[in-house]
Amino acid sequence: MSEQQAKDKHNEALQKIMHAARDVFAEMGFAGARMDEVARRAGVNKATIYYHIGDKKALYAEVIHQVIGDTTDRIAENIRHAATPEDKIIAYMQTIAKAMDMNPQMPPIIMREIASGGGNLPDIFVLKDFARIVGIVKNILDEGVSLGVFTETAPLLLHLMIVSTFAVYKMSIPIRKRFEGISNDFLLADDKLAGPFAAQVGEMILKALRGK
Repeated sequence: MSEQQAKDKHNEALQKIMHAARDVFAEMGFAGARMDEVARRAGVNKATIYYHIGDKKALYAEVIHQVIGDTTDRIAENIRHAATPEDKIIAYMQTIAKAMDMNPQMPPIIMREIASGGGNLPDIFVLKDFARIVGIVKNILDEGVSLGVFTETAPLLLHLMIVSTFAVYKMSIPIRKRFEGISNDFLLADDKLAGPFAAQVGEMILKALRGK
């Protein structure tokens, strides 16, 4: 086997493991997740997971870091092309919305961590990914304040409001489905975050940030 073939095989195995792990952690939480189940869904043996990633704690950390870290990179890139603080806020929100749409396992993982006090959150998330994304929000808010378009707002509070709103909306799909036919409101019918829903939340956020 050539070096490239070995690399491709490694990447393929890693991708299968990560996809299976996201599903298992979303369905069962950290405590309930079993490495045997991840291995079964990934179509690999458990030793392969330990070889490529590590134990359950390391796998959980990689699942969260992969999604949040990638989302943070996308936010940084997308706001770079936005001209105003208002545009940057919208770009930041739409990027998070798209990330949750593409990774539907993340809302239940987030909600479980919030409910449990974040005891299983890995240090790399707390110290690197979370700090970085809040720092990006802070820079946008500081720019808006300096230009006189935003009022003083705590970046952590804003980020938590947006993420929790998106996560609860995504998690409420089964409940909202029960009201289909009762209301024609798109909020009860549209399961996607990115697009009209994120845009409407964005308008509410901007009104609050402008202090009007």
